[in-house]
Amino acid sequence: MKSRGRILVTGGAGFIGSHLARLALQKDYRVTILDNLSTGSERNIPEGSDFVAGDVSRERTWKRLRKERYDAVFHLAAQSSGEVSHSRPGWDLKANTLGTLHALHFARDFGARFLYSSSMAVYGEPDRVPVRETDPCRPLSFYGISKLCAEHYISYFSRKGLPTTVFRLFSVYGPGQNLANLKQGIVSIYLAFLLEGRPVHVKGSPDRFRDLIYIDDVLKAWWKAFRSKAAIGEVLNLGTGRKTTVRELVEAEIKALGRKPGEVEVRYQGSTPDDQFGLYADIRRTVRVLSPWRPRVTLKAGLKKMIAWAQNEAR
Repeated sequence: MKSRGRILVTGGAGFIGSHLARLALQKDYRVTILDNLSTGSERNIPEGSDFVAGDVSRERTWKRLRKERYDAVFHLAAQSSGEVSHSRPGWDLKANTLGTLHALHFARDFGARFLYSSSMAVYGEPDRVPVRETDPCRPLSFYGISKLCAEHYISYFSRKGLPTTVFRLFSVYGPGQNLANLKQGIVSIYLAFLLEGRPVHVKGSPDRFRDLIYIDDVLKAWWKAFRSKAAIGEVLNLGTGRKTTVRELVEAEIKALGRKPGEVEVRYQGSTPDDQFGLYADIRRTVRVLSPWRPRVTLKAGLKKMIAWAQNEAR
């Protein structure tokens, strides 16, 4: 079967990127994955894709990719931990902002469609929830600052004619998430403690809250945006529009594992530097632009699928 074209997925050895790469292959696109494997894994790279090891913040990395022509760039490569950005702000800036600038130049040279994985971290502590795309962005962390800075570069290139879409991702979870990384992924962090039979260590208040969106809903939104002219030039929240507190999440994970909350020790100790207390997404604009997309997977169903995957991986 003839290929529809070639897509570059930066960060394609990571959680969301590898899922997107796999989906693109299923849709008969050729896929090149660019990843430095700092948090991603070669195990995640789908069969049939081309892999280039490299750092998005280095210009010479992008020169190595110019042997092929690209129809789209899915830019997910990033330093994506707010906690890590606090200890290594320079690295965070290079990976998230300089790396995005290089990716934009690359996409412009090919006239490629450009889709970007931004973050809820750009909002900081909003004046109201659910938060809308037009609400003020006052990031609390170096990570949020670098992602917002990248958005401004994208806006500049968009005004110059590059077909872009920015997704502000909320808390994505699902099979393939790195359970060994206890500094990223609120769902996976607590699940890792539970699967190991350890007390669950929660940093911060149990009343903090997030918008938890399952990976399949993210993939459908991303692909719809890629194939839709209506999404060009848009900045869109990608969440469920539902609020889940940390306490509710921990209890839901315990229940999904067939245990009772009282049987598991949960320790609320310490805090994460510059962490947001709570926010969830107003997704009305996203639903309108990407119609008929809307999030379908409930937290109960999503946790069931994620736990089944994790238990199978442990065998």
